[in-house]
Amino acid sequence: MLSQSAINKLKSILGEKDVITSKIGMYAYGYDGTMLEGSHVGIVFPKTAQEVVEVVNFCREQGIALVPRGAGTNVAGGTLPTEGSLVMNFARMNKILEIDLENYVAIVEPGVVNWDIQETLGKYGYYYPPDPASWKASTLGGNLGESSGGPKCFKYGVTRDFIYGLEVVLPSGKVIWVGGKDFSSEPMYDLTRIFVGSEGTLGFITKAAIRILPIPAAKRTMLGIFNTPEDCSQAVADIVAAGIIPTTLEMMDNLIINTTEDYAHAGNPRDAGALIIIEVDGYPGDLEEQVSTIGEVCKKNDAKEFRVAASAAEVDKIWLARRVAFGSVARIKPNYGINDITVPRSKFPQAIAGIEKVKKDFGATIGIVAHAGDGNLHPLILYDQRDKEDVELLHKAEVEICKMAIALEGTVSGEHGIGLVKKPLLMKEFGPQTMEVFKKVKKAFDPNNQFNPTKIIDL
Repeated sequence: MLSQSAINKLKSILGEKDVITSKIGMYAYGYDGTMLEGSHVGIVFPKTAQEVVEVVNFCREQGIALVPRGAGTNVAGGTLPTEGSLVMNFARMNKILEIDLENYVAIVEPGVVNWDIQETLGKYGYYYPPDPASWKASTLGGNLGESSGGPKCFKYGVTRDFIYGLEVVLPSGKVIWVGGKDFSSEPMYDLTRIFVGSEGTLGFITKAAIRILPIPAAKRTMLGIFNTPEDCSQAVADIVAAGIIPTTLEMMDNLIINTTEDYAHAGNPRDAGALIIIEVDGYPGDLEEQVSTIGEVCKKNDAKEFRVAASAAEVDKIWLARRVAFGSVARIKPNYGINDITVPRSKFPQAIAGIEKVKKDFGATIGIVAHAGDGNLHPLILYDQRDKEDVELLHKAEVEICKMAIALEGTVSGEHGIGLVKKPLLMKEFGPQTMEVFKKVKKAFDPNNQFNPTKIIDL
């Protein structure tokens, strides 16, 4: 519990309305996109980098840990407050400071919602490619913290690939700028890429120079429907092997097809084993050959149907099921654990088979949604949090799926971060020597373990 003098000091830095310490006011900041909860002593809402510095300095003097937070959409427990900590919510640092079309860069604060930057850039004919499924709610600061991906990540890359430079407040209270406004601006150690994906454990990002691109001149959207997940996953591998790099390769299995049909009536056949949504973009003259090749690959893998959208309405219909996929599974069970494994693209069919094996071995109900192009799978393990056996089954299945990914030379987390949920699995992936190096990096930036303690790694 914060003393009244500490509360008064924070209010003198931030203002009366930007400090919350009441039990009711703090409740919504005690959880995130997981089913876990944390405990904290208050929430602060800085509006400038200088306010961040002053709060950091005060909390360091008082021995108070700080946990950064954006929109709370995190699904790995990375924004859960640690007991006795103060939550620093960046939602009010939400300005788009500069849009430089000539140099393909925008300067933004961490509280800008991904949707808002897309809407603003769209007016100029530009966009920012990393667009996680939570883009209408998640903030760029949160996307930076987890190095989020999204449907376009196969062709364009994840958040880490679109960051030129960062303004960062360190645990010491010092402010540094790493990188610049283009990729040639960092001749020394690549600190930009160390901060992106570090989940606020090394420093708090207060500005970012993000790379933007012109909206492609043309786009074609396709839907392949298959009898089995194996046929679908092989089609994914074969499309890539054919030398085509689609913008999007999104996969859904039979369970997800049926829950989305129940909810949204997207018009997909309920007996399909799986489907993939494929998009290609670029110059109009380059796309027809790609569409033709993709169609041939799908047919070779026994696609029961292959559609090419002929209008914006048809594009929306193809995407409808994917947009409602996660929420639709509540028709089966009230809760779901979102896993986030990634395997080499060539081993995507093996990963699908591995998930099917986990389903059979554990009797688990699992639906598969995947950014199939880059081998990033999101198995949704359905459960009822009120049922202890269901919760135990969830955790056992999660561990088995992650072990399978590691065995396929993959990773336990593709874009959702490590946080608390995946932390116990890091040793299996990296081993003791690499983990010791990670600890040394954390100590170098945050020797007192003040920033987002207990996440990713323990000191």
